[in-house]
Amino acid sequence: MAIGLQKLWKRGSAASIASHSEGASADKRMLARLFNESEVISNQLQAAVVEVNSSIGRLTYVADHSSEQEALLHARSSQAVSRIEEAFSALQEVASAADEISAASSRLNVESKDAKDVVLDVCRSLQATDQVMNDLTGHNQSMESHFRSLIDQMSNIYEINTFIQDIVSQTSLLALNASIEAAHAGEYGRGFSVVAQEIRKLADQSHAAVRRSTGIVDQIEQGIQNVVQSVEQERLAVERGVAEMAKNKERMDIIFQRITEVDRLVGHTDKASTQQAGHMEELSQMLKEVVDSVNETLSSVDGTIAISQQQRQQISKLGLVSRNLNKTSDELGQTLRQIGYRSEATTVSVDATELLRWLQAEASNPEISAMDELAHERVLTALLRGKADIEAIWSNRADGTFVFSLPEAGLVNANGRDWWKRSMEGKAFTSDVYISAITKRPCATIAVPVYDQEGQPIGVIGADIRVKELNEST
Repeated sequence: MAIGLQKLWKRGSAASIASHSEGASADKRMLARLFNESEVISNQLQAAVVEVNSSIGRLTYVADHSSEQEALLHARSSQAVSRIEEAFSALQEVASAADEISAASSRLNVESKDAKDVVLDVCRSLQATDQVMNDLTGHNQSMESHFRSLIDQMSNIYEINTFIQDIVSQTSLLALNASIEAAHAGEYGRGFSVVAQEIRKLADQSHAAVRRSTGIVDQIEQGIQNVVQSVEQERLAVERGVAEMAKNKERMDIIFQRITEVDRLVGHTDKASTQQAGHMEELSQMLKEVVDSVNETLSSVDGTIAISQQQRQQISKLGLVSRNLNKTSDELGQTLRQIGYRSEATTVSVDATELLRWLQAEASNPEISAMDELAHERVLTALLRGKADIEAIWSNRADGTFVFSLPEAGLVNANGRDWWKRSMEGKAFTSDVYISAITKRPCATIAVPVYDQEGQPIGVIGADIRVKELNEST
């Protein structure tokens, strides 16, 4: 192939020199275009191979990382299934315990209500007992009042006995005086003496009766005093009983309040236990569904692992394609080198140094350093239209991909180009004349770095300077 192209090129050159005919020049230009296209294709193949190899590396890394993550996910999913099954078993035990708690709470609720009823009956009984004690206190006070009135009446009887005793004493004294007077009267006073003796005898009997009556009254008064003391002691005992009943009533009121609160809490507990049992049943069902879902996830992970194996096989095939493309690109480049074609007498029509300074000034534009695609499109389009000596302009990111290119970039990635490498090192670059991958014509490339706020290169701006060949009209 190389020999055939070389002969064709020599025939074209000979024809051009010998005849200088218009047809020979057209053939030569066509042949030059063919060589330019071939060189661009070779460069594009090399760039594509670099990008493919880079993609293969990234895909391999992703595949390896995915395999590790899938294996880890499989192991953790298996562990999760085991843990969930253990949790499910424990949850079933908890659900059984919750059912027992619910049954116990129901029994406790019934017993609590019974206890509440018993306490309520006791409170009612205490209230009745308190009323009885109050009645007893009233009766005791009434009896004490009656006894004190009786004591007062006994005092009156004692006074009457004293008065009668005084009368009897006076009567005895009068009878004695009458007897004396009767004795003085002699025979005339004998009848009166008998009457006086009878009066004295009655006075003595009355005196004896009064003494016995006074003794009986004293005994009755002493008995009443004893009864009054007993009534007083009974009153004090009743008062203590009433006070104790009041305390017991207060205690029972507190107990009733507490048992009412306990009954309320037990009711809530019973309700909560019932709800808990329902929730535990729902949770058991949900956990069972989780186990089924994790098992499905395990199946999906197994399928993903199988797909990853297929992906590795495709990556291997892609590597083979990349190696074949690289081989083809090397063969094409070697063929072009064997032919030995170079564009004849190419010159740069403008000062590349001046354009390089212009491009460096534009690279400091904040819209450029923002690395925004729309901003680059607007700014770079205006720059290209404002410079007649520039036939292409573009910008690249730090990974070599294009932010914007006008005309459209002929390469997938520029990270294999010298101008990109030098610019990312922070150096301005001017190339020798070579075939542009964009215009497929001879050109010279200038490129400068784009810096961030810290002064670190974050991208590249490049431009192709138009080159005139000697066979072009001036």
